[in-house]
Amino acid sequence: MAFVSSGYNPDKPMENRMSDVGPKKYDQFYPPVIAKNKGTWLYHEYIQPGVYYHVAESGDKVFTVRVGGARLMSTTHIREICEIGEKHCDGYVRFTTRNNIEFMVDSEDKVRPLVEDLESRKFAGGSFKFPVGGTGAGITN
Repeated sequence: MAFVSSGYNPDKPMENRMSDVGPKKYDQFYPPVIAKNKGTWLYHEYIQPGVYYHVAESGDKVFTVRVGGARLMSTTHIREICEIGEKHCDGYVRFTTRNNIEFMVDSEDKVRPLVEDLESRKFAGGSFKFPVGGTGAGITN
């Protein structure tokens, strides 16, 4: 009866059973404006390559800045992505299926400082760590 000490009852095996021990449900991590307006987006517009916004039925807008990501990322690089998300996006960051990174903000006033911050970050060789683009009529990752 090794599991008895952990609270397992062999007479009632379903009692206090944890049914899902995997990752938490993805929608718990939505930015508030996305959670509020899920399924009610009317349209989107491109501001510049890599920057666009969605408008919901409620009138809320969410602005997205997409940057190129790498297929393999170091922990240092991921920490820098998280730092940018904390600084500009209330801690929210999204990865696309093609490993691009999307930073979402709820105000147009936050877009320019975010883009300037991203464009100021370069590797030692001079190339951009976070090249803004990959939306509209452009090349994606």
